[in-house]
Amino acid sequence: MKKRQSLLVRDTDTDSLLDLFMVIAVVTILVSRAFLAATGYPQISPGDLHIAHMLWGGFLMFIALVMVFRYWNPSVRRLAAFVSGMGFGLFIDELGKFITNNNDYFYKPTIAVIYVIFIIMYLLFRGFAEDSELSSRELQVNERLRKDLGDMNDSNSKLLKWYDVTKKRFEKSFDNTISIKGFVPLLMIVFVVLSLIQLAAIFGLVGSGWLLTEETSRYAIVGTFISSSLVLIGVIESRKSLYHSFLWFKRAILVSIFITQIFLFYHSQLTAIWGLAVDLVFYAGVETYLQKKSA
Repeated sequence: MKKRQSLLVRDTDTDSLLDLFMVIAVVTILVSRAFLAATGYPQISPGDLHIAHMLWGGFLMFIALVMVFRYWNPSVRRLAAFVSGMGFGLFIDELGKFITNNNDYFYKPTIAVIYVIFIIMYLLFRGFAEDSELSSRELQVNERLRKDLGDMNDSNSKLLKWYDVTKKRFEKSFDNTISIKGFVPLLMIVFVVLSLIQLAAIFGLVGSGWLLTEETSRYAIVGTFISSSLVLIGVIESRKSLYHSFLWFKRAILVSIFITQIFLFYHSQLTAIWGLAVDLVFYAGVETYLQKKSA
């Protein structure tokens, strides 16, 4: 029996648009929280009203939807992804007000919940990317559309140009750093040493001051124990295969990112972003090594 052809046509720019959406949403949350903290959490309150920035977020997402409904141009869809990312960031930043009885913006678990939401989004979007093999019909439709309307980079938007320039500069600086001879091995040595010291601290073999999660919940300690144990397995495995050793290091970092960091964000709020940044640098180092070995 002949398989029925799907009437749905996927966009070849989906992965890039979703990445842009997520990056701008995260940046918007960080900038919004930093601005509010620096200005003493001002309120736009004409009379008895309070205009929460969640409403501005909803307005920006509305604008993005109208842009998508109105125009087919890939460049407009990319600008809509940028605008909707800003809107979603402003919207989700006020989550605490809508999961508490007293509309508490400072509800402590909020940052951890937001982090979990972004983890779920990342995994969902990554699933889209892995299932991104388009049919010949889809490729033809995308090719015709872009032939007539241009690609997503055909934009005069200053916002998108700023984003592209900033992204290229960051990627260039990061790539130059990670490619420095000896940098990745040194990075992995630091990672292994810190992990093993934390494992020793959990068992009381060294002072608890070495334990980065000393004042957090027992769940964060469990996460640290699991990731450090995986690092120990990687160190043992290195006698047989350095490649498989790095695979264990990768698993350890993923445990830290997807489990331990949730509880660190709960305890430390946005200051935990520095720990996440360190994890991502370690992850980049591991991935760089694995990609070179598998090439």
